[in-house]
Amino acid sequence: MQKSPLFEDQKYGICPQVHFTINDHQYTHRYYLADGIYPKWSTLVQCYRQPPAGALGRSYRYFNTAQMGARKDVERAFGILKRKFAIICGPYRRLSAREMHKTMLTCIILDNMVIQETRHDSEWINYEDEDLRPEIQPQKGVPARNYAQMTNYIHNENLYDSLRDDLRVNLWAEHGDKLCILSYI
Repeated sequence: MQKSPLFEDQKYGICPQVHFTINDHQYTHRYYLADGIYPKWSTLVQCYRQPPAGALGRSYRYFNTAQMGARKDVERAFGILKRKFAIICGPYRRLSAREMHKTMLTCIILDNMVIQETRHDSEWINYEDEDLRPEIQPQKGVPARNYAQMTNYIHNENLYDSLRDDLRVNLWAEHGDKLCILSYI
């Protein structure tokens, strides 16, 4: 994880810019859903290990259910890709990170094309060979100070707790009232 290309791009500032606000808190970096085996980094969102009991814990349990469900959806999607395209099942064959990224995107695009073809969607837009995702070019000579600051940001447990709590509160505010009403019916 310390040298993952996913986080290295973020540390060097060559990943897509992300800005979002949850519960009046501004966030400027993407996050990933993870299970409990990963460290508590500000870019990873994990379930709560021991949510509070009773009514207080309902929002925690709902968050855990939603987080695990979304994670399982992603795992299923990659399972389908692995069954359809054997290239992503085996070793990386000494591909560069860029080549691996393009291979994975190609498999996802091919899978989406198969799905689109089976649906016969008349509103589907064919963009032909138009590149809809611009290439991200690394900045030359990124100062080590910025790299160290980003590393500290990623490893910040306070930001980890803050993001996860904001996501939980937001999710509960959007969907929790509906669940409470349904439980009384």
